[in-house]
Amino acid sequence: MKTYLLLLWIAAICLYISGCSNYRELNQIGVIIGLGIDENENLEQPYKVTYQVINPSGLSQDSSSGGQGLPVINYTVTAKTLVEALKKASVVIPREHITSHLSLIIIGEKLARNDLSLLFDALDRGKQARTSIPVFIARDGTAEKLLGVIEPFEVTPVKSILSTSQNNQKMYGIVSNVQAYEVISMLLSEGKDLSLPGISINKPSQKAEEAGNLENTSPSAMQVKGLAMFRKGKLVRWLDSDEARSVQFVTSEVKSTALVSPCSINENITVTTTGIKSQMKTAIRHGQPFIHTNLNVVGEITETTCQKDLSNPKVLKELEKEVQNELQKEITKTIRIAQKEKTDIFGFGDSLSRTNPSYWRQHKQNWENLFSSAKISMNVNVSIVNTGMRTNPYEVN
Repeated sequence: MKTYLLLLWIAAICLYISGCSNYRELNQIGVIIGLGIDENENLEQPYKVTYQVINPSGLSQDSSSGGQGLPVINYTVTAKTLVEALKKASVVIPREHITSHLSLIIIGEKLARNDLSLLFDALDRGKQARTSIPVFIARDGTAEKLLGVIEPFEVTPVKSILSTSQNNQKMYGIVSNVQAYEVISMLLSEGKDLSLPGISINKPSQKAEEAGNLENTSPSAMQVKGLAMFRKGKLVRWLDSDEARSVQFVTSEVKSTALVSPCSINENITVTTTGIKSQMKTAIRHGQPFIHTNLNVVGEITETTCQKDLSNPKVLKELEKEVQNELQKEITKTIRIAQKEKTDIFGFGDSLSRTNPSYWRQHKQNWENLFSSAKISMNVNVSIVNTGMRTNPYEVN
């Protein structure tokens, strides 16, 4: 009986000790939420890495609670590798830093144009690393600058970038967030090239990195700016606006967007999409790859300055045809750009590898050239299911 009680006591003590062994107060650690990677001018230290660390006292704006300073602090170090940079960060970060709450990775455009092929090795290899982290390209600038912007709407620059990109994906669809594991997959893929969303500062100024930016009614802020196209791990071109959105149409990443089609001079009709479904098909004809994309779009008229009778089914059919033609032109133009750059950011090669595996095994090493000369066809079907709260536009005398 005594032995039994002794074992119970030992078990209880072990459970108690193990439960608190790794307990640390928030003010004892440095929580890294953002990571910026830029190219350094010194070739012996090729990486300039910026860590955005939470400042617990700055998160509280209540003076009675002792809140002071900005909610985040940025620390920048240079190193030969990313792992070395993380270790060297202990030189400037006064607390033990952890990356378990890392929420964002930004890569400077200059570094992206050189090569990203093995940049994510440490992230994929590390035991405590996560690969479900969105990755962005700092367009026309550096990751260090972007992580320094203080915005009024969000507590931290990291949160601002994430919120802006997610809002764009939901409301307009120029880009979609890409996780680190997807970046690694596309870098390794032989049938799909990498594409990443761009982020920039809409009104660069000296005050963008100061608290004074919050006192401006038109402050410097983050903005989604295009889609970066990669070939063999190197950034080769940017796609903007409708061109960038066309990629999301083909890959079915658009959730909702506005399609504007002209009906006469200075008159337009706007269709807001409520449902989008895309399907790509690949085949081999006369020894050459043939690519077909089928896109079905359902939407409703949300604005018009066209003097047309929208209660007439024939008029609606004509409008559907006009929107179809405009959308088809946009997507065809974007595919042609991708073919010119020899970068298959749509994943047509992946589709071909599934439908024609034997052909793919023989020709995958030459896919970029085959893709650039592949025959492309497209079918776009637009259905307008609603004209809103009125049929015809009001008339102004």
